[in-house]
Amino acid sequence: MHGPTPEKKVDREALTTAGLGLDYSVLRLARTTGAWVAAGQVLAERVAAVLDGSVAAVEPVGSSSVPGLLAKPIIDLAVGVRSDQRFAPVQRRLLNDGWIYRGDAGSDGGRLFVLETRPRYRVAHLHVVGHGDEQWRNYLRFRDLLRRDPRARRRYEAVKTALAAEGVDRRSYTAGKTEVVAALLHADRALGEEGRRARRSLP
Repeated sequence: MHGPTPEKKVDREALTTAGLGLDYSVLRLARTTGAWVAAGQVLAERVAAVLDGSVAAVEPVGSSSVPGLLAKPIIDLAVGVRSDQRFAPVQRRLLNDGWIYRGDAGSDGGRLFVLETRPRYRVAHLHVVGHGDEQWRNYLRFRDLLRRDPRARRRYEAVKTALAAEGVDRRSYTAGKTEVVAALLHADRALGEEGRRARRSLP
């Protein structure tokens, strides 16, 4: 993570070239491509450099980090802030790099920043949360679950497709996924606990 702070602001054109970007009033899903995943990794590294030494980790998360999964063409990043790090310096560095602060969503996404190529046309979301806290763990756990489990992907996609077919707005779309995300995370935790109990019972 450590290195010189980039001199130029984040390259938004590179993100749109990868096929990313969506007007806030539009809900559109497409299959996550390798270009999206690569762009998300590059952007995560960029943010880590901008926040050099200020945060514990930056990770691509969400559907646009899972190859082949239906997703909005918008990158999602989770930024894990250490417990001793104040938010103000993190906010200042992100604002200076072109991110727009949208407020604190609390347990529903942390402190949210967006990256736009023009007003309301977003190419990336960034969630600042405590490193190692429940939101951080859930972001990574859910991403990794979707990457490895085709059944979880199908179940999640079915809900997303149904919501999109209903013509809901973006806010309702996000809210409509809450139940299935919680259910998938719960099932994954239960499976993990069952596996740990089974290993402890081995002679």
